[in-house]
Amino acid sequence: MTAAKPVPFTIDIPQGKLDAIMAKVRAYEWHEMPEIAPGADRWAYGTDMEYMQALCAYWTGTFDWRAAERKLNSFPQFHADVDGHTVHFIHMKASNPKAETLLLTHGWPGSVFEFYDVIEMFLHPEKFGGKAEDAVNLVVPSLPGYGFSGKLKKPIGPRGTAALWDKLMREVLGYDTYIAQGGDWGAVVSGWLAYDRPVTKDGGCKAVHLNMYGVRPAVLPETEEEQKWAAAAAMTFELESAYLRLQMTKPQTLSYGMMDSPVGAAAWIVEKFNTWSDRRGPDGREHIENAFTKDQLLTNIMIYLVSGTFNTATWFYRGLFEEGGNTMAPGTKVEIPTGIANYPKEFIAFPPRSMVEKGYNILRWTDFEHGGHFAALETGKVFADDVLGFVKQIKG
Repeated sequence: MTAAKPVPFTIDIPQGKLDAIMAKVRAYEWHEMPEIAPGADRWAYGTDMEYMQALCAYWTGTFDWRAAERKLNSFPQFHADVDGHTVHFIHMKASNPKAETLLLTHGWPGSVFEFYDVIEMFLHPEKFGGKAEDAVNLVVPSLPGYGFSGKLKKPIGPRGTAALWDKLMREVLGYDTYIAQGGDWGAVVSGWLAYDRPVTKDGGCKAVHLNMYGVRPAVLPETEEEQKWAAAAAMTFELESAYLRLQMTKPQTLSYGMMDSPVGAAAWIVEKFNTWSDRRGPDGREHIENAFTKDQLLTNIMIYLVSGTFNTATWFYRGLFEEGGNTMAPGTKVEIPTGIANYPKEFIAFPPRSMVEKGYNILRWTDFEHGGHFAALETGKVFADDVLGFVKQIKG
């Protein structure tokens, strides 16, 4: 199949749909939550009901979707048909005709909104203490079945999406080469781009920057440090993977409740933003709003709700399952230059560098003092500066 010319796109949600969502939020019947001892973690059993009640009160009384919609429409957006998939993406070019091209891919339960506050930093670094010649062309797509990309007919996973992204970049947009960046699913998609479609004389992915450990080499931990990481990672997976197992095996069952309840979908999403982020405040106390504002959380949630894509977004997990996982073939690795951004509160921690180097040609490794899973949204300029620093290294 072929790829079609991009068509400009503007988000314009009918008022009736917004009213229906708000009516369900207002009508939600609150239930029970286990008693929590003073000073204990109120999120220990899942999403804290006190916080959800406060968030919903703000949602119905203060949050302005039309203001969020104007922000989402502030950058040029497009739709393009790529192998039968309607792909939504932001596309902007730097003023420098020799600029590199950066492909940013989000994950679950995020959206393209994660990158909105850093887009100008990539296009005009001179406005943020950098140099104009370091600007990049930027492509920011919504994953298949997410947000304003088209609805799916069946699951697709990250490896299949990598093939779509390569066609989007090279055939639709005309970029022979590009640099891929991502966290969460974006790290897996970008990893497969680097592995399956590395640059050749005909073009392709020339470098990759990751802020999560996604596609992995087929190796076992060897050193004591690597074994310690593997044990900790296994424990994290045991404690935090219930959502993953459900979305990977029976996503359709989950969909009936989540597609009907805006509060249910919001609680499912917000719990991950709380658990996976760097919530430390200046006083050392942890709170979700040390990482995100209510407006940021609700804008991301509303993207799922107004587009009706909570269901198809979860299919991505089943797509990974059907593709066979995220492990490279034995004895192989990513050969193109790789940048690693290691944030301290990333819940899927990077292994020791010695282990990552068995799968990637690491050109840049940065350890940060602050930040978590949603790096662009949490750290802003810190994230952008590291990615631009990596791009500058690639350019030499």
